[in-house]
Amino acid sequence: MLRLIGLAAILVASPVALNAQATGNDALLLQCRALEKRSQRLECFDNAMDTIFGVDEVAEAEREQLRRDNFGNLAAEEQDTADAYSGTITHVDFNQTYRILRLQLDNGSIWEAKTSGSLNLGFLQPGEQVTIEKGALGTFKLSVAGKKGWRGVKRID
Repeated sequence: MLRLIGLAAILVASPVALNAQATGNDALLLQCRALEKRSQRLECFDNAMDTIFGVDEVAEAEREQLRRDNFGNLAAEEQDTADAYSGTITHVDFNQTYRILRLQLDNGSIWEAKTSGSLNLGFLQPGEQVTIEKGALGTFKLSVAGKKGWRGVKRID
């Protein structure tokens, strides 16, 4: 019975001792906790964990893949998107009635060509390497490797 009381006293005192012990990283975590925006708070906690435990290569690769997949998605947060995307055309669809050209890229995103730009779109084929960059005022510019000019595009899916 006496042992049981002693064990209970140790178990009750342990959390108090752990809370009183400063880890040195409390200020960093409390700073993250105070952020209002969810995406900023999550990024802050990720950076704090990287500081405390080291960089997680798998998580970093997943973040980079998320940035690539979100490129051109206007609903995504700014820090969750890449600055440019380079990939391969997997499918080309041209609607002759409405003169709409749609491209599907290797990441699954679908882009619709606009009338701006000087790139001739009549020769685009699956397998071609393309680069899409951010333009002015939320626009995007598509360029094809080995061809001159660019064409304005809009991500539709």
